[in-house]
Amino acid sequence: MARPRNADIEDSALYKIDAAFWRLLESMDFSLITMKLLAQEAGINRNSLYYHFANMQEVAAAAFNNVVCDEISNLFIDSLLLLPESIEGNWEQMQLPERIRKIHLFAKSESPLLRSLLKGSLTARWFQKLHIRSEALSPLDKMQIDYIVNGFIGLIGNESIAQDYRLLAAFPKSPIGRAAIQTLLQLPGRQNSIVQYS
Repeated sequence: MARPRNADIEDSALYKIDAAFWRLLESMDFSLITMKLLAQEAGINRNSLYYHFANMQEVAAAAFNNVVCDEISNLFIDSLLLLPESIEGNWEQMQLPERIRKIHLFAKSESPLLRSLLKGSLTARWFQKLHIRSEALSPLDKMQIDYIVNGFIGLIGNESIAQDYRLLAAFPKSPIGRAAIQTLLQLPGRQNSIVQYS
């Protein structure tokens, strides 16, 4: 039997680390997860874990990025902002229920790091998708975005979302959701012809 290539071993270790991280995050607060505990849960030695990651912050960032790739983010934003009626089929096709379940763990966490990763990613992707230039925003605009993003994180972190992710599809149709979306679409520095929402 041929010996596995180093790349196969590394891929296997990274997969084990990622899977172990999500299992632990489901059962305990992020602040309680240590590198030692993660290595034990992953079934690897600590040297292997430290070969890939220097600390838990790096592990969390990598796990988050594995879940929130650009393709998924764009579909998610399109579904919420532009095409809420097509949400069901697209979300199932892109395995979003599992991804949303994982993002929910970040959103409901008390960890400033996990919430910061989610907030930064969400803000950056909304800005990119809606062609918002940060430098064109006033302090009031930034406060409104902060309010909307924090509210959306609260929505994703709500236990009802853990039970039924389809509740997110109702957000764009609610009065608060429509107001939040209209606020984002009317921010300065956008080319309004790019995105239409009614």
